[in-house]
Amino acid sequence: MARSRTVQDDFPPTQVADGAPLIRVHDLTKSFGKKTVVDRLSMTIEPGELYGFLGPNGSGKTTAIRMMCGLVPPTSGSGRFMGFDIVKQSAKIKPLLGYMTQHFSLYTDLTVRENLEFTARLFGIRDVRGRVNELVKQFAFDADGRDRQIVGTMSGGWKQRLALACAMAHRPRVLLLDEPTAGVDPKAREAFWDILQEIAASGVSVMVSTHYMDEAMRSHKIAYVLYGKLLVDDSPERVLAQSELIAAQVHLRRKIDGQHELKLAHDPRAVRFSRLGNSYRIVARNRDDVASWLELLGDAAGEITPIDVSLEDIFFHLTLKQQGEVTQF
Repeated sequence: MARSRTVQDDFPPTQVADGAPLIRVHDLTKSFGKKTVVDRLSMTIEPGELYGFLGPNGSGKTTAIRMMCGLVPPTSGSGRFMGFDIVKQSAKIKPLLGYMTQHFSLYTDLTVRENLEFTARLFGIRDVRGRVNELVKQFAFDADGRDRQIVGTMSGGWKQRLALACAMAHRPRVLLLDEPTAGVDPKAREAFWDILQEIAASGVSVMVSTHYMDEAMRSHKIAYVLYGKLLVDDSPERVLAQSELIAAQVHLRRKIDGQHELKLAHDPRAVRFSRLGNSYRIVARNRDDVASWLELLGDAAGEITPIDVSLEDIFFHLTLKQQGEVTQF
């Protein structure tokens, strides 16, 4: 009897040379009616790259990622995913992709192992038991019999770990994660990202949309998308090094009344302004702007301590510039 065909039989594992970019897109654009949600996006993603996608809700980052993976057809532009055309050969791309949604979508009345077995069979894995045993060990479900635990009784962090294991069941070359750690406690998020870095080290390209700046700092590269436009595409270290923003913490000698504080907060020289106990945190575009802003504070200003600019400061500034809310001097 001829054996049944499987996903692996129908779709070759790769059509891209070793070391070549897994994803390369040029001028990808997506419009819904008159609204353009992704505007001429061009990117290259290398093997084993852990890519953090950032941007406000509705900025187009999820649509951009889905277009790059052939899940959503672009209105215009071109791209290739592991050698396959993202428009004409999208059916060949999907089996090579691992996808994990933001909201948990597995079966809560089944055990961990049963969910893994079900997923492995969906992907046409021949040795289901062997692959499930590998995943149970890789994702640390083998401790304390956790692989036999009913999923509905698990914490949010362990549920997301299971969802990631299921996304990796068919050994994809690219992993797409849509805000996978939203609502997960910090310790579980850190453990989750440890696993992501191990996966990337194995040669899998991982694309993660996130709002957490600590997660962005753990990425090899970050992309910041706003109103459909790609504003940043670089390593987090270079993004920070190339920023010309200045940040300082100003300790107060005395209390400031509400009207004065409101004036300080809305002064155009302050890219960001926040109160931290008995001090202010000010982010400005240059030292002159900091000095001018301090004049407004007057003799209430005490010790001034230079502090590091964060990724969040940079993205906040880019957002204001894009919105036209930063006055140029």
